[in-house]
Amino acid sequence: MLTEIFGEYPQVKVIDLLITHPRIQYTKTEIAECAGIGRATLYQFWDVLEKYQIVKPTYQMGKTTLYTANLDSPALKALKKFQIEMADIEIELQNREESKESEIEKVPA
Repeated sequence: MLTEIFGEYPQVKVIDLLITHPRIQYTKTEIAECAGIGRATLYQFWDVLEKYQIVKPTYQMGKTTLYTANLDSPALKALKKFQIEMADIEIELQNREESKESEIEKVPA
């Protein structure tokens, strides 16, 4: 939903992925692949994700670290709340559209 509002920017794609799948553990490479961005692009803003505690390390396998969404992050909580509110708005808009369409169908020709 965030990408529909803010566009297909790499940061938005990653945050959307993490919000949509908050309990899945990813390597950085998997985050990039699942978000549809390059690994080098992810590294350009990874420090921001860590700064706002949007991601947190969950498991270390040798040199590889797994990460997941940090559900305790105030920033991530705010983004999730925004996403839920936008979903409610989208539902309301769809309901209005359906009401208009049914009113048009009721008007005699």
